[in-house]
Amino acid sequence: MIAESVKTYRNYIGGEWSDGHATERLEIRDPANGELVYYCTNSTVEDARAAIAAAQHAFEHTDWSENAVARARALYKLADALRASVDWLAPLLTREGGKPLAISRAEVMRGADALEYYAGLARNLYGRSINLGPNEMAILLREPVGVVSIITPWNMALSLLTRSLAPALAAGNAVVIKPASLTPGATAEFIRMIDETPEIPKGIVNYVVGPGGTVGAELVKHPAVEMVAFTGDTSTGKEIMRLAADGLKKVSLELGGKSPSILFPDADFGRAVRSALSGASFWHAGQVCVAGTRILVQESIHDRFIEEARKQAGSLRVGPGLDKSTQVGPVISEGQLRRVLQYVETGKREAELVVGGQRLTEGELAKGYFIAPTVFDRVPVDAKIAQEEIFGPVVSVLTFKDEEEAAAIANATVYGLAAAVYTSDINKALRLAKRIKSGMVWINTFGRLYPNAEMGGYKQSGLGRSYGLEGLREFTELKHINIHLHDPSAAGRRGGEE
Repeated sequence: MIAESVKTYRNYIGGEWSDGHATERLEIRDPANGELVYYCTNSTVEDARAAIAAAQHAFEHTDWSENAVARARALYKLADALRASVDWLAPLLTREGGKPLAISRAEVMRGADALEYYAGLARNLYGRSINLGPNEMAILLREPVGVVSIITPWNMALSLLTRSLAPALAAGNAVVIKPASLTPGATAEFIRMIDETPEIPKGIVNYVVGPGGTVGAELVKHPAVEMVAFTGDTSTGKEIMRLAADGLKKVSLELGGKSPSILFPDADFGRAVRSALSGASFWHAGQVCVAGTRILVQESIHDRFIEEARKQAGSLRVGPGLDKSTQVGPVISEGQLRRVLQYVETGKREAELVVGGQRLTEGELAKGYFIAPTVFDRVPVDAKIAQEEIFGPVVSVLTFKDEEEAAAIANATVYGLAAAVYTSDINKALRLAKRIKSGMVWINTFGRLYPNAEMGGYKQSGLGRSYGLEGLREFTELKHINIHLHDPSAAGRRGGEE
């Protein structure tokens, strides 16, 4: 029996909230203490098809794709609504996902920034024209793709949604959103804001929650879906590519990472250590795709770094995200807890444990999925914990002799999402940045993302780019309209010659 005081989130299809064909509901619990946060409809394939049909109908029978003024106004209003919601929406993000409240607040604001940025671009989606000859020209138009499926992960549910949704809407597409089943609530609250935005026709935005193997698969392979934007792990991204291949659909994939932070002796040592450990995303228990979970340290500063890392990682305050003193939250679920602890046990065999390496169960922590921030030292380049994405608060420290070896180690994984270089020598920093096979390289900082600057991965970290102008163009098709001008005088001359 469902308690009346607990909220239930439902599908949003064609402008209507309903359970659709669903007969089951999901229980969403706080990973910090196991308490029930809300219920959510567990959708079916039929619901996914209904959402796609609603999106297709709205795309074809409204002026959304042609009305850039309405799109811009809508996105500006959404940005304002999202920004105004931070005080009540951020706690929901924390309760469903575990991250510290300050991080949730920053996530809400980052989502608003993305909406505002793409609102400005909605009326500036330029193509170009080319003079091909005396009587020929080409007009190259950027047009919306059509129906876009946006499938998002649980770790940054709101900001990773707006990162794709804002440019998709700015370009004039209709969308079907499927959030992760572990964290759909904050997304549903954001959908309510969309529902209350009159400039957005009903059916342009739709929302369903359900299993990836059924609902998610349908949102990829359905013939009316023209594009899939997915953020998540690499193995799922590969499966999406396989499913999308039959329909030759566009895909935009932001996948896993094993990002290196590279520390040289000439860096500002204290700042570099703090930044590198922050870059490991301990604050969200390491559950961030760009997390700098490999720290490469030049040999001469290795011992000093390890001592400082032991001290700083060991002193981080672990606890529930709603506690303002918390610096490290829980992992998302019991399954993730087991997965991370298995990697920790592997790490104990492959390398030297410096600090952490255990589940925390003292007092109230016993109710949640808490793991102590963990640092391994003397990790071989080919070690499992140095090669695979753990998605937990686990860092591997490796050493290098020189710039050449640093680049080789940095590139020695299948991933290429992000990297960082810490040095006072800008020439060395830029040389190394150019050699690292990664979509983003930070210098003397880590993790800074901006809506007007592109991000994305090399190798198995993904396809396409998010944010910036390229992020907008991902959600468009380029059409070439060729014009041959009729010149009567030329025809007369040809006639005379004949």
